[in-house]
Amino acid sequence: MEKTRVSKQIHLEGYTIGLDLGGTKILTALVDGAGRIHHQVTHAVIPPGRPELDPRDPYQPTSGDVRAHINWVLAQMADSIAQCADSLSSKEQKKILGVGLASAGPMDLRKGRLVDSSNWKGWKTVPIIDGLQKACAKRKLTGALKEKAFFQNDAVAAALGEGWVGAAKKKETYAMITLGTGVGVGVVLEGRPAQSRGRGCEWGHVMCDSRGLSDRLDDADQGTPDRLVSGTGLVRQARRYGFKDFTTAEIIAQAARENDPRAKRLFRESAESLASLFWSLSLGFNPEIFTLSGGLLKIEDLFVPEAIRLYQDAIRVKYPSFECPVRISRIGSKIGVIGAARLPRLAISHA
Repeated sequence: MEKTRVSKQIHLEGYTIGLDLGGTKILTALVDGAGRIHHQVTHAVIPPGRPELDPRDPYQPTSGDVRAHINWVLAQMADSIAQCADSLSSKEQKKILGVGLASAGPMDLRKGRLVDSSNWKGWKTVPIIDGLQKACAKRKLTGALKEKAFFQNDAVAAALGEGWVGAAKKKETYAMITLGTGVGVGVVLEGRPAQSRGRGCEWGHVMCDSRGLSDRLDDADQGTPDRLVSGTGLVRQARRYGFKDFTTAEIIAQAARENDPRAKRLFRESAESLASLFWSLSLGFNPEIFTLSGGLLKIEDLFVPEAIRLYQDAIRVKYPSFECPVRISRIGSKIGVIGAARLPRLAISHA
C-alpha cells in the first residue's frame, strides 16, 4: 500500500468491509464508496473468562495461551465479516469489493504478518492475513471475501480514512495520532503513507525521553509516547511509580479530577510526551494538519489542551514556520474502520 497515492480517483460503487483490530475490541463495518457505514459489529479481543490476557494484566501467557488467543481473534474477525456480509441481500453481496484489515504494529505489510505486536502479550510473528483467509474459508464466504485481505497499520489506515472523509480531506501531507490502548501515528507524506518496504510509521514507539537508556535496555520503550500517553501506558507508569490503586486509565482520570498529585503527575508527563511528538512530526514532515482520535479522548481535557499549549509555546520560539494546527477528528473512534474499508478501493484504483 505504501506506493498508492491517496489522491487518486477511487471507485464509488459497491461496498467494502473494514476491520479495526484494537487492543480490546474488533470493530468491523460495511462501508460504501462515500465512506458511509451501513452496518457494524463489535467483538471482544480478550476471550471470555481470560482477563489475564489483557495487555494491562502482568500475567505472562504460555505459548499455548498465545496460540489459543490468536485463533480466537481470527475466528472473531471472520465471524464479524460474515455478519456484515449477511446484512446485505444475496444480490448486493456480489457488490462487495474486498476486505481491509487495520491493526496495531509492528508489522510486515508485504507478507501480511504482525511482528512482535505491541498490543498483545506473547504474539511474535503472526501470519494474520493467511490466518484470516483460512478462518473465512471455514465459513464458506464467497466472491471478494475469499480473496486476500488488504493490510495496514491501524494509525495509517485511520489517516487514510481522515483524508477520505475527515478533517484532512484534500490535504497532501498530514498526521493522524490515535490515543487509545496504545499510541498510533499515521503519516501521509505528499499523498502517500510514509512507510518503507512494508513497514514504518511507528512514531508512537519513538523515544521522547532517552535518559537512563543504557541502564534499561530490556525496557527501552519506557520513554516513548506509547508508554506515557496511552491508556495502557498510564497504568504501566502508575505501576512503575508504585501507585498500586491506579489499575485503569479511568481510575487515574477520576483521581486527577479530584486533584490527586500522583494522577496529575501522570497526566503532566502525558502532555509533555504528546507535545514532543507534535514537535518531532512537525520538524520531520512539515504537515498541514494534525488530527487526533481514539478512546482516550474521552478524558482529553486532562492532557490534550496542555500538550497543544506546550507544543505551540515551544515551536513558536525556535521554529515558528513549522507550527501545525491540531484538530480532534470529527469522525471519532470509527475513523480507523473507515480507513480499513478504504484499503481495497485504493488497491483497486492502483491496479
